[in-house]
Amino acid sequence: MQICENYGQEFSIQFNATKSACMLVSKRISVVKYALQFNIDGQRIPIVDKFVHLGHTIDSQLDDTNEILTKRNQLSGKINNVLCYFQCCDPAVKIKLMRSYCSDFYGSVLWDMSLSTVESVCIAWRKDLRRVWDLPFQTHSRLIAPICDLLPIRDELLLRCVNFINKCMSSENSVVRAISYHGVFLQHMFSPIGANAIFVVITWTLL
Repeated sequence: MQICENYGQEFSIQFNATKSACMLVSKRISVVKYALQFNIDGQRIPIVDKFVHLGHTIDSQLDDTNEILTKRNQLSGKINNVLCYFQCCDPAVKIKLMRSYCSDFYGSVLWDMSLSTVESVCIAWRKDLRRVWDLPFQTHSRLIAPICDLLPIRDELLLRCVNFINKCMSSENSVVRAISYHGVFLQHMFSPIGANAIFVVITWTLL
């Protein structure tokens, strides 16, 4: 922090402590964080349990629940806009629009796929597919994706997760590659990437 302050003084750069945060990331509650204190340009940097960075909610206990629920709510908003502005279009057109503008699921490759909140995203997606095709509410969830000529949304999320893990493990960057191998093969359930790899294998093995 002192190096940053010295650099700022030398090149006339001001740091804004209100736009920064300090977070102790751990699944175990620790009293250490209450003793932490960092300052920049004479301003104290707040200690937080949650922080939004690049559109993602980072939790100090590595819990993705809030992040997933936020993305679910954003998904519903996007789909409502598509259905509102293009309600007179053919259902096939609306499906393509949903695929293009509503199914990015930015950051989903980092989610803990074993969380029940992931299913809430899948439920929201299936409900809106029913709306697109004007299907009865009782239409079985297993039939919705084939009717729309799509993969089931959970399978798509898992596939994206697998592709992400594969790219990390085959990365040209030796650090990324080493961390990925360590998480998948050594840390297993203690690593987010390792836990997701095992969850995907178990899920698709049981199908």
